[in-house]
Amino acid sequence: MTVLTPEQQQAIARARARVQLKQPQDQPLPPSGRHLTYEEGLAALDGEGPYGYGTVLSGIVEGVPIAGPYLLGGVKKAAAGLRSLLYGGSYDDQLGVVNALDQGAKIAHPNVNTTGQVVGAVGGTIPAVVAAPEMFGAAGGSMLMRSGVSALTGGGIGAADTAVRSGGDPEKTGWGALQGTLLGLGGPIAGEAIGAGVKIGAKALTRALLGEEVASKPAQDILAELTRSSRNWLAKNVSDPDMLAAARDRFDELGSDAMFADVLPEWRGVAKSGAARESTRSKVVDPLNERGSMAGARLRSDFETNLGPDPVPSAIDSELDAAREQVENLRPAAVRGQPPYDFTSIANDLDNSIPYLRDDAQGKLVRVRNMLNDFGKDTVASDPAIAFATRDAIDGILASEKNSKVISVLKNARGMIDDALARAVPEVKAIDAQVDELGRQRVGLAQGQSVLVDGPRAMRPAELQEKLVTGAEPQGTLIGPSAESARMRQGTLGDIYRAVGTEASDMNALRKIVRGKGDWNREKLGMMFGPEKADASLNAIDREALFADTANGVTSAADTARQAGFEKYLGEVSKAPEIPTDKSWTDLGLTTARRLARSLLEGNAGAHAARVADEVAPLSVLRGDQRDALMEALVRLGPENIIDQQRMALINALVQGGGGRAVYPLLPGEEHK
Repeated sequence: MTVLTPEQQQAIARARARVQLKQPQDQPLPPSGRHLTYEEGLAALDGEGPYGYGTVLSGIVEGVPIAGPYLLGGVKKAAAGLRSLLYGGSYDDQLGVVNALDQGAKIAHPNVNTTGQVVGAVGGTIPAVVAAPEMFGAAGGSMLMRSGVSALTGGGIGAADTAVRSGGDPEKTGWGALQGTLLGLGGPIAGEAIGAGVKIGAKALTRALLGEEVASKPAQDILAELTRSSRNWLAKNVSDPDMLAAARDRFDELGSDAMFADVLPEWRGVAKSGAARESTRSKVVDPLNERGSMAGARLRSDFETNLGPDPVPSAIDSELDAAREQVENLRPAAVRGQPPYDFTSIANDLDNSIPYLRDDAQGKLVRVRNMLNDFGKDTVASDPAIAFATRDAIDGILASEKNSKVISVLKNARGMIDDALARAVPEVKAIDAQVDELGRQRVGLAQGQSVLVDGPRAMRPAELQEKLVTGAEPQGTLIGPSAESARMRQGTLGDIYRAVGTEASDMNALRKIVRGKGDWNREKLGMMFGPEKADASLNAIDREALFADTANGVTSAADTARQAGFEKYLGEVSKAPEIPTDKSWTDLGLTTARRLARSLLEGNAGAHAARVADEVAPLSVLRGDQRDALMEALVRLGPENIIDQQRMALINALVQGGGGRAVYPLLPGEEHK
């Protein structure tokens, strides 16, 4: 529901008062040139000619404040001259006819003439209201200030207008000034009451046309208590429908924690301006800091939704290591008490290889060969437990060996013994497969933590794809897929949560860790968790980075250009408006009124600018339901502001154009004064 502005309401009040104060125009028609006969006057009053209807035009011209009588006199002179050419007779005679016809039409059609004068007053005052709204109480500010300015202006106009229409009569001029002052003083207050009545009437009409449900919706919104200057800035700078539609789309992407300062540069400038002012700093900075403190929690929630809970790789590795040790402990018991097995062929192969080796390779292979013998004898043992112990010993040597030749020789020997054990004790190979699977999972977990590493060690997407495929293939005697690939995913996810826990206060660092510098990390995350979930997770990081950029930009001393627009507006509001001082105003005796008005404006302007900043700046950092309420209010504000602008000049002119003027009937000759 559109609410009339105070100056519009003031206009209605003063126009109504002016009409009610008009005096009846019942003075007799004095002579001017040739007198009309009774029959001619009666014909002029009763005729269907243009004079009956033309009185509204005469009223319009005459109603123009101050200059109206002069303008009407000029029109009458032109008409007299034209009549002299068309009908003959002297100019003075025809001027008398025109005056008589005009005065008779006013008597016959008083309401029409009054309406015309009101229209003339409005039309004649519109340019002045538009040029200097401060002088007519149409600027922002308190009721006291607007009433004072309106009273001064109304008094000046009333005095000047009445002086012209009364021929300079001091008494009438004084009464005109007093009347204009009183009406100007009470205009804003009366306008508020009229505005309430207009609002009630409009609501009743809405109820009749659209039904009770629509009419009962509250007219007030989050902007209802703002000053006119605040609403004007919002309407001019941030209520464009296309701008709001784009902002709504971004809010849908960023979620309920997004602010207008995140998505529109105009609002970012407002927030920065508010943060720079001591009186509004906490109202802007505190919400930004509060949101920033919850960045880690929001990211963890997003990652849990899209990727899964935090796996804690260190805990998983400890569990895998404990499980491997537990399974390994099953092997010694599995080989004890087994039937004898002939390992002679293995011993012979080692004996044949030893003479051809040198250095450490020969010495360590001799040690292995001797391990296959019965303790203290030169015979090859047939107990599978001895062969198993020999294999374990080789594993121990390999764990610390760095010589590639030694490693190759020992691995070959281990392979022969392992194959023989598989034939002698099949249960051992099943246990070996379980131990190997747990080892693969530990390796996969460690590899996953380096998947997102950037720089020279960065894993290519093709390399990751290969590891994920081979990591799912079973090995040994196991049936079914391996969990190595799943452990890689856990390692990567754990590294992401680690980055959130350690870098949430530095979103640029977090983005560098998770997103990387190019597209590889996005592609690799898509391979591991699915493209949609990967995109959603990376977008969450981008969102928090945007939030952090907003907070840093608003609180930083740099980039002051962003706040320039709103600061400029506050600077304009904080200055007392310039009141015209051209010759026309001076001639009307308004110099004193101007000085007093400016004094009132200067006393209030600074506080008014501070209030505008206090009202608008906190709006830039609203979130959730409050932000959405602001969005809806801005959507409505655009059309309402256009309507208000269309009404403003007309209604303010209606107030000031005639609110302070007592209309005195002019004698036909007085328009020449």
